[in-house]
Amino acid sequence: HFYKRMESHNSDYGSYCNSPTDFAGTVVPQDISTDGDALQNSPLLPTSDKEDTVSNSDPKHECDFPLDIVKLDMPPGTSDQEDRYRSDIPGEPLKTLLSALFLGTGFIATSASLAFTHERVPDIKPLPDIVLDNIKYQSWGLDVSEYLLMISTISALIVVMLHSHRLVILRRISLLLGILYYYRALTMFVTVLPKPDETYTCMPRRNTTTTVDYAKRVLTILSGGGLSISGKHVYCGDYIFSGHTMTLTMGYLVIKQYSPRRFILLHWASFLISLCGVVFLLLSRGHYTIDVLLAYYVTSRIWWLYHTLAHNQQLKSRGEHNFLDNMCWWHVFRFFETKIRGPLPRRYSLPLPKTIKRFFRVSFTRLRRENSVSQEIFQT
Repeated sequence: HFYKRMESHNSDYGSYCNSPTDFAGTVVPQDISTDGDALQNSPLLPTSDKEDTVSNSDPKHECDFPLDIVKLDMPPGTSDQEDRYRSDIPGEPLKTLLSALFLGTGFIATSASLAFTHERVPDIKPLPDIVLDNIKYQSWGLDVSEYLLMISTISALIVVMLHSHRLVILRRISLLLGILYYYRALTMFVTVLPKPDETYTCMPRRNTTTTVDYAKRVLTILSGGGLSISGKHVYCGDYIFSGHTMTLTMGYLVIKQYSPRRFILLHWASFLISLCGVVFLLLSRGHYTIDVLLAYYVTSRIWWLYHTLAHNQQLKSRGEHNFLDNMCWWHVFRFFETKIRGPLPRRYSLPLPKTIKRFFRVSFTRLRRENSVSQEIFQT
């Protein structure tokens, strides 16, 4: 058999299937001058009518027409229509407004949950924590963590506002933060942990608390923005999961996703800021380690899950192929993302009205033209 294979025209290919030279006598020559259009419109690979008639059980016919089984799946290229669509992605400010309202209600729900949880905080020693029990307590760590949190949040906001599709991004962030705030309001209410920092001062608990008292607590928490440096975060119990870690993680994810890819230094700086914020939070015993781990896991997974859904059109429709439509917020997601196909292009512009942009553009063009004319006159 070895010598028979060596006699083939094309080595292994010819030993199992007919070599291309075997079909030399079967190809009918065509007149290029008369059949030019036909040649241009004809397929690159010839097909055979015997494809459906040849029995699969006859091994002799498996290689009679080797080119019949070749199929080329060409990936769809980006057409001009798709490019035009991506440049005209609708902002839909009404949807962004609805998402912002949802975020506001989520923050109110978290504040109300803390107002009720404050009365149920157990007055016992902190729970055992492998990290907190083996690091030295630093009272200044919480303030530094919150300053880093504000830097991360402001940086992420600047990146979003400079993006050309800022309304779409704001809508996404508001929806995700709203979901996280509602989820946090639930988790901190069902399981109340003792204070990890015994030196942290909390407001004294009351035996009888009226509805007005709860409303005042909510307003106090809202006015302080949930930060201890404001001096108004005097209620305890909001531990599972960490709101500080949630915000720091979200700030990094926003910068990494929507800033230019070549801004590597910005990405690393944002990552280090978020990481140091979490480390200082633990040094000050602002949260247990489990609070931080849960916050990172929930925030990062819901972010990646949402953007996976947004970047795949198949996942925006219900069916057996999509088990993600069982999520409670999937219908809201589809409502917000129904007119957006695929990832957002990384394009940036100043958040100014079109009239102001046009004015600056015309003024700059006129000034540039005058400078060029003056230089030509000076050279002559």
